[in-house]
Amino acid sequence: MAKKSSAHTLEYILLGLIREEPAHGYALYEILRSTTELSLIWQVKRSKLYYLLDKSETEGYLSSRTSSQGPYPDRKVYQITQRGLEILEEWLHSPVNSSRYVRLAFLSKLYFLVREDNKNAEELIEKQLEICAGWLENLQKQHQTLGAEDFINAQVFLFRIGQIKAMIEWLKNCKETLPSY
Repeated sequence: MAKKSSAHTLEYILLGLIREEPAHGYALYEILRSTTELSLIWQVKRSKLYYLLDKSETEGYLSSRTSSQGPYPDRKVYQITQRGLEILEEWLHSPVNSSRYVRLAFLSKLYFLVREDNKNAEELIEKQLEICAGWLENLQKQHQTLGAEDFINAQVFLFRIGQIKAMIEWLKNCKETLPSY
């Protein structure tokens, strides 16, 4: 799975949910709709969710078994495979590589890591802080090269610098306020 698009981030979220408990598609849809933390981050159509489940199964990240529902249609219950566990773990412990993915991917990673181990959540926050510091340094260097005639470009860089500074402060706050379980 590529690590950039939001569709792929949603695939990782599905792997994370299924790692916690094997489930059928509609149950996963309900979890994403009703779990406050996840519903604040993600909204997904059922058709997209089923497509991603099938895709993940085809790629070998999930397996499924048929569960009989009596007089109702059978359901596919998904389980995560060893391959799925491996890529999920790699994804969970890697900082995001673009600021545009912090809201969706980073918060999704934090959702799972906080539920299992604050040490891992804290390590991810530290890694992300390092990445953000690099982004900030790069933007500041680029901004310094601009002349007075580059007003709009300067404003773009100042805006981005402000965003990254706010992100750094937010990450520091996340680290300081991690819940203890």
